[in-house]
Amino acid sequence: MNLPQTIESESQEKPLTDYENTINEQVASARYAADPKLFATDLCWIQNQNNQKIEKWQPWPFLLDLIDIIQQYDLIYILKASQLGISWLVAILNLWTATFGETAKCLMLSQGQTEAQDLLSKVAFIHDNLPEYLKLPTDKNNREAFTLKDGRAEIRALPSTDKAGHGFQGTLVTRDELARHEEARANFRAVSRSGAKLIELSTANKDDPTNYFGEKTEEFYNQPQTTLYKYPSGVELYTNPTKPGQCLVFLAWDLRPTRLEGLTLDEWWDSRIIPRYTAAEIEEQFPKYITDVFKASLVRAYFEFQALEDMGYDVCPPMRQKDINTYNNVVRVYKPPITGRRYICFTDPSDGIGDPFVTGVMDYVTGEVVASATGMEKVDRVGEIHDYLVREYNKATNTYEYTGSVGGTMWKVLENLNTPNQAPRRKVDGKIDEGKKGQWVSGEHKLKIFGDLAFAIAKRQIVCHDREFMQQSKMVTRDKTIDGREKIGTDRKQSFDWVMMMAGLWQLHKFMPVTEGQMKCYSYK
Repeated sequence: MNLPQTIESESQEKPLTDYENTINEQVASARYAADPKLFATDLCWIQNQNNQKIEKWQPWPFLLDLIDIIQQYDLIYILKASQLGISWLVAILNLWTATFGETAKCLMLSQGQTEAQDLLSKVAFIHDNLPEYLKLPTDKNNREAFTLKDGRAEIRALPSTDKAGHGFQGTLVTRDELARHEEARANFRAVSRSGAKLIELSTANKDDPTNYFGEKTEEFYNQPQTTLYKYPSGVELYTNPTKPGQCLVFLAWDLRPTRLEGLTLDEWWDSRIIPRYTAAEIEEQFPKYITDVFKASLVRAYFEFQALEDMGYDVCPPMRQKDINTYNNVVRVYKPPITGRRYICFTDPSDGIGDPFVTGVMDYVTGEVVASATGMEKVDRVGEIHDYLVREYNKATNTYEYTGSVGGTMWKVLENLNTPNQAPRRKVDGKIDEGKKGQWVSGEHKLKIFGDLAFAIAKRQIVCHDREFMQQSKMVTRDKTIDGREKIGTDRKQSFDWVMMMAGLWQLHKFMPVTEGQMKCYSYK
């Protein structure tokens, strides 16, 4: 990295004059003001808690890439492994912003008062070790605020409450370990109006699967248009054209080139992590892949994880076409219908409130989901889309989840539309429930159809292009009820509508009626 240009004395024995020193400092200040990476690399010292030493900040490639990303985007979600030095990095960036911003206002929010004070102490330590010409006088340096330049630039650190940051108008907001902020959702409303750059930073929190940070990062990751760019350093950057100015960053545990002096990463892992952490804690605090975060614990996962990982290779955007109505991009078409081909269609309906509906169309021969549809639509609209796809795909054999009032309404809608080729309802033993349509998928039915789906996934019999299915499947767990019976669910308080849809599709596939065939013999003379 290039160092700032300086003025050298004409004689090696003659010291620089005050004027020459001033010029050098002004040049250096301008260079550091323009480049936070140069500022961090040349000037910043940190406290290494692993060896209890004061050390120069290390410009590891993944940290330099992260600085560039933070500079480029307005809302940055950083999903990280533990002990990567990210808290020190954000402390450096906050100090850099306050030092070179005439009236910069920075706010750092942590899960509690102790954690907030720890962040602010990092800022103060870095400031205390700057060269004197950059060490601006502090007006205030206490447990809540660090103020520079006669109170014009300020860094505040507060515990995360529902009103923390309310009315704040500033430059940079950092919310550290956000997955553990009890008031993260309400607090976002307080700080989002400030117009400041927002860094949302945390390790995973599987003890509270409904936490705000987990929901937002998983939602961003699962968006169909989200794309990945992986830096040579290993940093994973996820962006989405529908969310300009926003990004998701994943930092794996092995990005840091060294963890403990004298030990390789593998030796550190074997001696410091394996003996000290449970399997669940390792999955949470030291993920190697982003999918390690967005899945149930491997110990309790219902579906075979590696098979779901392999299915991820088939994820792709819908095809561009004009023949099939997409209902304003609610319908996704991956392959158009082929004349003479047999298809099946299943819908997990919705009333447009809470959970979305999901419809899938599968090629009976290949097991490929050739079209899907999802969105927050009223049930009459859901029935219309279901009926339309059934007819477009050669009058596909079809049914839907019949549970509660939504299922009853779906039945009426399809009756009014005279939807063709509806499959009969099946009992748990597979026998037809005469005179009834729609499919129950609760209780014993649920255990049965999920078991069939698990087998199909493990045997790689299904091809799906929608990332949502794989991600929801990774969250499905198996547990035991009080009486010892198997229970299927998710750690997160969320539905798994994509999984329900696929389970219904696979039951249709299982009981697809065999068509009549003819064999003719010809004699050629």
